[in-house]
Parts: sequence; C-alpha cells; structure tokens
Amino acid sequence: MPGASRPSNRELLERYIDHLVARNRSPKTIRTFRSILESFLEYLGDKHVLDISSWDVDGFLASLRRRGYKEGSIYTAAVAVKRFLEYIGCQRGLEGFEYPRRPKDLPRFLEPDDVRALIEAADNLRDKLIVLLLYTTGMRVGELVKVKVDDIDLEDMSIRIKGKGAKERVVFFNFETREVLEEYIRRNGLSGGDYLFPGRGSPHIHYVTVERVLKRLAKKAGIRKKVTPHILRHSFATFALSRGMDIREIQELLGHASLKATQVYTHVVKSRLFRDYLRIWERS
Repeated sequence: MPGASRPSNRELLERYIDHLVARNRSPKTIRTFRSILESFLEYLGDKHVLDISSWDVDGFLASLRRRGYKEGSIYTAAVAVKRFLEYIGCQRGLEGFEYPRRPKDLPRFLEPDDVRALIEAADNLRDKLIVLLLYTTGMRVGELVKVKVDDIDLEDMSIRIKGKGAKERVVFFNFETREVLEEYIRRNGLSGGDYLFPGRGSPHIHYVTVERVLKRLAKKAGIRKKVTPHILRHSFATFALSRGMDIREIQELLGHASLKATQVYTHVVKSRLFRDYLRIWERS
C-alpha cells in the first residue's frame, strides 16, 4: 500500500473509536482506550502504525512501566493496543506479541455491615436506592444510570438490564429495595420511559455522580475501605457465593460472558474463609 494513500495514524484511531461506539462499548472503556492509544501513537512519533513490529509494542509497554504504571494498567494498555492493531490489520505488530503478566489481586469487597452503614448514612431516598441497587443486583454502574422505570417489575422484583454489547439480562432485588423503589418512584412522580435517576441537564445522572455519592457516604459512615460501584458489585458476588448461590447463577446475574471471570470470587471466598479460620484458631 503506497504510503501516500494510507490513512494517517490519527484517522485510524478515530475509525477504531467509531468501531467501539458502534458496538456499544461503555463510555468509560472508550475513554480509557482512547487515552492509551493516543499515548501509543505519541510514542511512535512519525512512524506509521502499519509499519511497526511487536518490538514497538514492547517498547511502549516498557515505557509505561518506567513511568510507574501499575501491573493492571499495563495489562489494560496491552489489551487496548492489541485490539487496535487487530482492527486495522497490522499483522507485523502482532507477530510474537505476548500479553504481560496479568495481576492476580483478588477483588476487594465490603462486608454486609459496611453496606448497612452506607445505607444508614444516606439522608435521601436517591442515595439509599443507589447503594441498595448496586449491592442487591450486582449491576454495573453504567447499567444503573440507564435504568428506566419501564425496565423495573416491582411485582417480580426484577430489572431488565441492557449490558455490554447490548446483551439483555434480568437481575433481581430484595424486599427492602422494593419498598425504597416504590417510595422513590412515587415521590418523584416517575413513570413509563423516565430514567430512574434523571440528571440535571442530561437524560440521566453520570456514573461519576454515583462514585461521588458512594465516596461521600463512606466518609460519613466512617468506612476507611475504598468504596466504589464496582466494589459493591464485587460485594454482591462474594456475599452470594458465600451463602451458597451457584456460581453459574452468579455468572448470569453479573452478565459475565465467561465463567472464568466469575470464578475469581471462589478465591475471594476461600481467602475470607481462611482469614476467619485463623481468627478463631489463633485465639484458642
């Protein structure tokens, strides 16, 4: 392909971003991948991305490591670059490519008492409902903010979720959550196609708003652990597994495409069990 007829690096990046948008990737994923790939193209300088080899990819990842990036961030960067190169058909850049070692940190989670403290710290129905829904359904924050009243079945205590890749699934909530939901919808006069959590100047609240709510509640409740929407999702899965729910059922509720992604929680439960074992037997 003559050099003059090839799209520029920037044009190829924008085409890939359009590809992600068209396939309904989450805004957070798109922002992360764009940031990583912009850094990658900056690292390449004047070199065209179709002319690179896996050495260039390794050099980029090594530069991130030297700048103090953590293992998880480097792995995410490798995923972003590899998928980009696959999309544009850069076979040379993929020859001999190997993913860096993936960190094996177990997911962090909250104990039920911590979650109860968050709920009790909420001084309004919206914030209380945010905590309850994230914890009792295990949904992602990007799914939470897009829930509409029509998606909710109060009778069956279920919510129809549009997850990653536009895949639909059903999640459930408990009686406490139903009571708060009913009161919240009534007080706010919500119905039909209304978003459950409408935004100011936007159709629905932003996921950053949810993160700020949780951070504020954690501080008010005196919880020193990190509290995020994803940690509440981890807490849902850990609690469900520890109470005997089948791991494939948890996989379905979380919307994991692969059971492998869900199996990490078996390690969390084992770690928790060992910790409780030591607490008892080291005292005896």
